[in-house]
Amino acid sequence: MAAIRRHVKPPTLVCTPRASVDATNTPAIDSVLKQLKACSRRLQTALSTHRTELQVLERLYYKGKNQHRTALFWQRVAEMRRLGGRVDEMHIDDVVESLRLAFWGDPSTRTTKLLKGPWTHCPDAKALMFVMERCSACCTLVDRARQRLLRAYESFTLMMQSGAFLQLVLVLAAIASRLSILLTEVRAVAELSWSAGLRVLQTLYPTEVGSVRPLVRTELHEPTPAAPLAASSASRSRSPRNTDPGLGRDEVEDEDLGRSLARPPSEVPEQNVGAPFYADATADSRPDELPADPMTFTLSNELAQPIDSLVPPQSAKANEPSGSDGSLSAQPAVPSAPKRKKADAEGGRPVKKKKKKRDEIDDIFGF
Repeated sequence: MAAIRRHVKPPTLVCTPRASVDATNTPAIDSVLKQLKACSRRLQTALSTHRTELQVLERLYYKGKNQHRTALFWQRVAEMRRLGGRVDEMHIDDVVESLRLAFWGDPSTRTTKLLKGPWTHCPDAKALMFVMERCSACCTLVDRARQRLLRAYESFTLMMQSGAFLQLVLVLAAIASRLSILLTEVRAVAELSWSAGLRVLQTLYPTEVGSVRPLVRTELHEPTPAAPLAASSASRSRSPRNTDPGLGRDEVEDEDLGRSLARPPSEVPEQNVGAPFYADATADSRPDELPADPMTFTLSNELAQPIDSLVPPQSAKANEPSGSDGSLSAQPAVPSAPKRKKADAEGGRPVKKKKKKRDEIDDIFGF
C-alpha cells in the first residue's frame, strides 16, 4: 500500500463556463452540489468535535508524560495522539468545500453575493480527481486509526482491572471511544464526497473515469462482547433443570415467577375413635402428622383438660393387647376411669349422705 501523503499541494484550478456544459447534465450537477454542501457541513461539525477531544487528550498527555512514559498503556495514548493529529492535518472538510466552491469560478472572483446565486463554472478533471484521491486517502487513514483506537480501548479496559490510576485510565478510554465514533462519521461523509466527485466526473469527463482508483473498503473486525454470553450462561445456570428425559431443552419450564399452582387437598388418615389416644407416644413417633382441623386438638387444650376426659369410658383391659403368654405388652399406664356416683346410676335421684359418728374428741374441739 502506498504511503499516505500528509500534505499535498492541490493542482491549479482551471474552470470552464457553464455555457459549455450540456443542458441535460445540469440537474445531475445540481444534485451533486446539494450533496457536497451537506457533506461539507457534516465534516465541519464532526472534525470540530474531533479537535476538541484532541485538545483534551493533548492536555492529559502533557500532564502525565513524565510519570507514565515507560508504561505500556501510555504507548497507546501516544499512538492515539499521533493518529488523531494526522486526521486533523488532512483538513478534509476544506478539501470538500473547495470542490463545491469551484463551481463558482476562480477564488479571486468569488463574492458573497455570487455564491448565493446558481453555479457559473465547472472545474476540470484534475481538480475532481485530486479531491477524490484525498477522500480515498482519508478513508484509509480513518480505518487505520479506528483499528488502533480499538486496541487502545481494550488496553485501557484491562488496565482498569488493576485499579491503578483508575481516573486517568477511565478518561482515556472515554476519549478513545468518542474518537472512534467521530471517525466513523468522518469516514461515511468522505465516502459520500468521493461518490459525488465520481458522479461529476462521469457526467462531465466520462473518458477520465477509467483512471480513477476504486475506493478501498475495509471492514473493522471488532471483538464480540463476552458480557451477553456470560449473562446467558448465568441465566441457564439459575434456571431449574429438567428432570423429565422426554422433554427437550426448549420445553423446560422457566422458574416460578409468581403463578398460582393448583395443589390437591391433603388426605387426612382416619382415626379410630374407640381407641385410646396416647399423646406422648404419637408426638414422639410421628411429629409431622397433625389433625385435619387445627381447632380440634392443640397442646394447650390437652394440658387444660383433665386426664379423665381423655380416656374413653371403656375398661383398659379390653383395649390393651395381651401377648401369647398372657403377659401385658409394654404400654404406658393409663389411669382407670373414676367410679360413677349412685346418683348417676339410679337415674339422677339425690342420695342422702350418712352422718359420721361423733366421738369425745369431736365434742372437745367442737367439730
